[in-house]
Amino acid sequence: MSKSFFEYIGIADVERVHTQFLSWIISKDCKAVDATEKASLLSGLFGADGSEITRIYTERKGIDLVVETTTAVLIVENKLKSSQHSNQLGRYKLTAQELYPDVKKRYYFLTLIGEPCTDSEWQKLTYKKLYECLISLKLKHDSNNTIILEEYLSYLRKLVDVVDDFKTNTKSYDMVFLDGKKKKEDKIDFEYKTDGEKFIAANQLETILQKSYLCSVAEIMEECDVLVTDTRGDALINFTLAEAIKVDGKDFRTIIQLQNDNIKFAFTTADRHYGNSKKNWIQKVIPFMENIARSNDFGYTKVNKPKEKAYVSLSKKVKNYWHQTPYELAAYLREEIEKGRELTTLLTKEIDGIKISK
Repeated sequence: MSKSFFEYIGIADVERVHTQFLSWIISKDCKAVDATEKASLLSGLFGADGSEITRIYTERKGIDLVVETTTAVLIVENKLKSSQHSNQLGRYKLTAQELYPDVKKRYYFLTLIGEPCTDSEWQKLTYKKLYECLISLKLKHDSNNTIILEEYLSYLRKLVDVVDDFKTNTKSYDMVFLDGKKKKEDKIDFEYKTDGEKFIAANQLETILQKSYLCSVAEIMEECDVLVTDTRGDALINFTLAEAIKVDGKDFRTIIQLQNDNIKFAFTTADRHYGNSKKNWIQKVIPFMENIARSNDFGYTKVNKPKEKAYVSLSKKVKNYWHQTPYELAAYLREEIEKGRELTTLLTKEIDGIKISK
């Protein structure tokens, strides 16, 4: 499979490049499509029928793309490989309200994997939808700009195809789940089995594809308090079991967490306090964890003691979890969540001074 121009210059997987490219396509400077086709693109992507663009901004007050039109302001947050964090969508909405207090605003969250929005006013938009809208345009073949756009479309097609194939054949992509920590230079001489694997490695897509699989599991388990995120190149799925557990006046919680080949039952401080927490806050919980590991009643065999922060966990191995369908993994996780709730009840009963606040 030959490489496109954007792959060769090494910026095809950079979010900002895609944002700038989209802004160029809809601008007057792009001669590859005429005004009618640009209006069609606005309609297909944003439902902005009958709108004319009056101004385009990128990176305005932290917002990736702002498109002012005659009917509304379009606010776009673009996440190719990273994910929303620190209430980004909420903060960008407040920024947009400050910039355009008396104008209708429409919010779009553009992602590779169709990641759920943390704010209900934002609409999901995928790179696949972007590609489908772009390939439907009638290009002018007498413009040098057309060559550039066609090269971009060549890259987008590969990107969309590899994501679709991964979702269909997840268990064939062991490298996605095993290579998340590898640096780009470590992959250069590795003999990958398929063009798809080579493309994933070259564009550092392992972690976001892991998250794609776990997000599909999270959607099935929407009744749970679930979070999909990542640490150090590996995606994880978190289920909060109980919150507001009091230890010496401080708030803690219990969670079930799946990452790599480990599933964990963890006792940890609330997120807002974790950064400033100390391991001695949970010393009285450690003997309980050690007893559970020794008994092997719940399948946990290892205690992961706190290093600096208030976090202690029990862990056990779960091999190649991605070889299961999302529904099969969801069923397994529901069983582990029930066990985790039993452990939480035992913990609060057996350790003096620990209780769940109502």
